[in-house]
Formats: sequence, structure tokens, C-alpha cells
Amino acid sequence: MNARKGPCVLLLCIVCVLIPSISYAQATSDNPSVTAQLNDAKTIVAKIKKDAMQMETYTRTGGPSWKTHASALEKIKADVNELQQNMRGLQSHRTVASPWQQDAIDRITALANDLATNMNAAIDRLNKSKNPTTPPYPEYLKANTRIATDLADEIDATIDYAQNKAKLDSLGQQLDSSAK
Repeated sequence: MNARKGPCVLLLCIVCVLIPSISYAQATSDNPSVTAQLNDAKTIVAKIKKDAMQMETYTRTGGPSWKTHASALEKIKADVNELQQNMRGLQSHRTVASPWQQDAIDRITALANDLATNMNAAIDRLNKSKNPTTPPYPEYLKANTRIATDLADEIDATIDYAQNKAKLDSLGQQLDSSAK
């Protein structure tokens, strides 16, 4: 039984040494350009979210005329277009991003696309009805707020994860260097 135990212990020791090395190699492949683009997206999404929330309150209060709605939607649409440009930049960095960054890019891009689709539907609906209280226009505004909030939360969580991961990696390096 002891003859079998020796090779198993040796294999276990090798695995314990290699796994942190592999994990560290992946950590260093995080792309700083992705983080920079996410920070840019965060600023854009904050504007969209604020304006979407304001638009949604219009539906509860009777709010301004359809022309004011149309003008506000065009402002948000410009920000959504800027966000879409940012998403194209993120997608262009996807192949050189770390695996967790690639997953984050996919989630964030999907939400940004949902927001753009819903925004266009809201604009189309308002242009057809010219009445901001006619369903489903108010539902589109609520969906814009929900999607913008989800997108902002996803970007915040991704940025927080990147910061915490960098701290953890730094602590891991300190432990590795002090152990030598």
C-alpha cells in the first residue's frame, strides 16, 4: 500500500505546483483595453439609464406631448448609438481578451443589443401613434429602464470583478515571492 502512496503523493504535489502557475498565466492575459472600454460604456449607460428613468416617469404622470417624447427618445437614441459603437470596440478586443472578459463582453453586448432593439421599437411606436399613453409605448419605456438598469449593473459587476481579481492576483504574487 505504501508503494502506491508514493507516486500518488508525488502526482498531487506536481498538480498543486502547476495549478497556481496555470491560474496565474490566465490572470495575466486580462486585456486592459477591455476594462477601459467598459469604463467608457459605464459613462454612456449612466446617461441612458437616467434619461430612460425620466421617460418612464412621463408615462405615470401623463407627461409632456408626443413631440417632447420624440425629442427625448432621439437624445437617448444618440447615446444608444454611441454605446453600440463602444460595443463594436469591445467585440474587436474579444479575441485577445481573457476567457472571463470574453464572457462579460458577450453578456454586455447582448444587453446593449436588446436596449437598441427596444429603443427603436419605442420610437417606431410613438411615431405611429403620436400618443405617448397608447400601449405598448409605455411598456417599451419601462423595458428601456429595466434593460438600461440591468446593463449598468452588469458593467458595474464586471468592473468590480476585474478590480477584485487584480487585487487577488497581486496578493497571490506577494505570497509566491515571499514563499521563495
